[in-house]
Amino acid sequence: MSVEDHNVIFAPYFASEDSDTMDVIFRGSEAEIEPFAKCWTEDGQGLMAQNGLDAGVKLRPNADDLKELGPHFEPRWKTYFENAPDKPVMWLGPFATYAGNDSSAPMRKYFSMGYYVEYPVSVGRVHISAGLDPYGKLEFETGFLDDPADLGVLRWGYKKGREFARRMQIYCGEFVPAHPDFPEGSQASTHVSAQPVEICSRDIRYSAEDDKAIDEYHRKSVETSWHSMGTCAMKPQGKGGVVDSRLNVYGIKNLKVVDCSIAPSNVGANTYNTALVIGEKAAIIIAEDLDIKGIPKE
Repeated sequence: MSVEDHNVIFAPYFASEDSDTMDVIFRGSEAEIEPFAKCWTEDGQGLMAQNGLDAGVKLRPNADDLKELGPHFEPRWKTYFENAPDKPVMWLGPFATYAGNDSSAPMRKYFSMGYYVEYPVSVGRVHISAGLDPYGKLEFETGFLDDPADLGVLRWGYKKGREFARRMQIYCGEFVPAHPDFPEGSQASTHVSAQPVEICSRDIRYSAEDDKAIDEYHRKSVETSWHSMGTCAMKPQGKGGVVDSRLNVYGIKNLKVVDCSIAPSNVGANTYNTALVIGEKAAIIIAEDLDIKGIPKE
């Protein structure tokens, strides 16, 4: 079966000491966390009352951006996005913490610029390999970046995110080990100490070698956004579908699937709202099957 997901990166930046970040909660000692936990349990307030993701934007490319996305993305743009103005190509937003897993990262305040491909061309695969053993190991491949069009979107995301980051008042530089390894002397080199630039400042210029470094960074660093879906797609069985339009599993009686795995393709958003809609619609379908009266249709 196919697996859909969003390919995500969280590029980390140093934040000023006067900024509010989640780092002490995510990486601090029990004693450091205790005042925030007390505030939350007593008043429902403080840093624990939110998740560090306060804003985000869904982006579609303009003419210059399409050049940046490169020739591998052009067919995808023409066939999937160009005449669908409601479909974003990428999500981009700040996350008020260091989101990596490098234990050597110094304990301080960070923010990360997160970005993910909204509708990747690359699709993963999962198959049962242990017969009727429900605990058997699955054959699973993420499929991340199998198609070079997705690399172009991530490259665009890194550059856009970096320009947003260095215009933020809290910006103090990059956590260099978690950024692309740019060639020596590159104008795009990262810096452990830096100051915010003016809004009207010129964007960083990247060479072809810089772009290669960014692509290699994404190959090494891309990860799941925990938005996996589509393994039991609602499609005709002949097209790889698992459930019909009333959630029934093909070939099996009295079995329905009700979760994000039924999505026939990806969604241009986090999957929470999608899961709610699927659950609400499933409740109506099941009520109809059981002849339960009084269930609203909308």
